[in-house]
Amino acid sequence: MKKIFVMAMAAAAVMGAASCAKTQEAAQTAKDAMEVSAEATADAAKETVAEVNDAIEAAKGGVVDLSDDNAYRPGTKVTELTILDFNATWCGPCRMLAPVFEAAAKTYEGKVRFVSVDIDKCTETAQAFGVEAVPTVVFLRPDGTSERFVGTNDLLPASKFDELVKKSL
Repeated sequence: MKKIFVMAMAAAAVMGAASCAKTQEAAQTAKDAMEVSAEATADAAKETVAEVNDAIEAAKGGVVDLSDDNAYRPGTKVTELTILDFNATWCGPCRMLAPVFEAAAKTYEGKVRFVSVDIDKCTETAQAFGVEAVPTVVFLRPDGTSERFVGTNDLLPASKFDELVKKSL
């Protein structure tokens, strides 16, 4: 009887050790998977920023719809005049300004970047710029200065907007 008991205890110890080894192996596999996942996430974020920058470069002179909520912040260094139009789909004055913004983008193709920022999609960007009403248009200049216009009084008709762009070049 003692022999059977000792053998049962030995078998239990071996099974416990095997179970422990499997648990450690599973934990290491999970850790490895998390590291790979973190690297993939970081790589995906880098690719997203690169895609946004490529889209902006490819669309110089055209209006770019901002999709990266971290692309612009106050003080962002720009290489050419960049005009951010903070707007919303539900905003009537924003819809009135949109064709003027698009026409200016064609007129100043290659000289000025025109970026449309939907405040409902890019909330962090809108908050960073302190947008409290739409439309808000921000001119970012290569010298680090900026200018802000809220509403359409200073921007419409199109000739007013055109003069502001010319003055900023």
